[in-house]
Amino acid sequence: MTAVAKPTAAVAMALSGVSRDFHQGEEVVHALRSTDLEIRSGELTGILGPSGSGKSTLLTVMGGLRTPTTGTVEIGGNPFSALPERKRAQLRRRWLGFVLQSSGLVPFLTLADQFSLHDRVLRRPPAADRRDELLDTLGISKRIRAYPSQLSGGEKQRAAIAVAVYHDPKVILADEPTAALDSRRAHDVARLLAQQTHEQGKATVMVTHDERILEVCDRIMVMHDGVLREQRQPGRHRSPAALRP
Repeated sequence: MTAVAKPTAAVAMALSGVSRDFHQGEEVVHALRSTDLEIRSGELTGILGPSGSGKSTLLTVMGGLRTPTTGTVEIGGNPFSALPERKRAQLRRRWLGFVLQSSGLVPFLTLADQFSLHDRVLRRPPAADRRDELLDTLGISKRIRAYPSQLSGGEKQRAAIAVAVYHDPKVILADEPTAALDSRRAHDVARLLAQQTHEQGKATVMVTHDERILEVCDRIMVMHDGVLREQRQPGRHRSPAALRP
């Protein structure tokens, strides 16, 4: 019997030859060096590295918040980084969901109002059923009238994930989403991101220095001095020294 090849998942985002330089006086800092990367639907990619290695710069370039010094970023096979800021922002709102270390929730809005804000920005009718399903799945439906200051650290991060995926983005970019959490909450948040990736077909990139959560990743990459390199299977690394290229 002839084996049936497993179909290759679609490329949701692609970086080709991407670099990003900064000027500090007369010195040029190479925060990101000639990076090629494909992010596929249904795959959670963990990017590990020490502070200052270029992880956050990579994520901001992927998210269209910074433009690359050289190279290109494409979303769904379409130009992204080369677009004017206004068009890049429009594409970003439709395609991308951000999960930040600080949750990114607006402090003076209730959790319910965080979703309403997204509806207004995207100029679409409210999707209360989807909102309620997300909050119920994440175990925080009873907190829908709470302000961010009234939520625990774990609740804030779960709320941030719910808000980030509410508009059904194709790509989730998570920047140190577990850094401020204890081990139990860190694993909870990481598993929630993995669930969204695998069950909903998102392409997820999780930038972290937290080795506790690598077990949920489909692949692990390591960044050091602006250079991104593929590593072996998740769970095989135990010390920061072993993770350096």
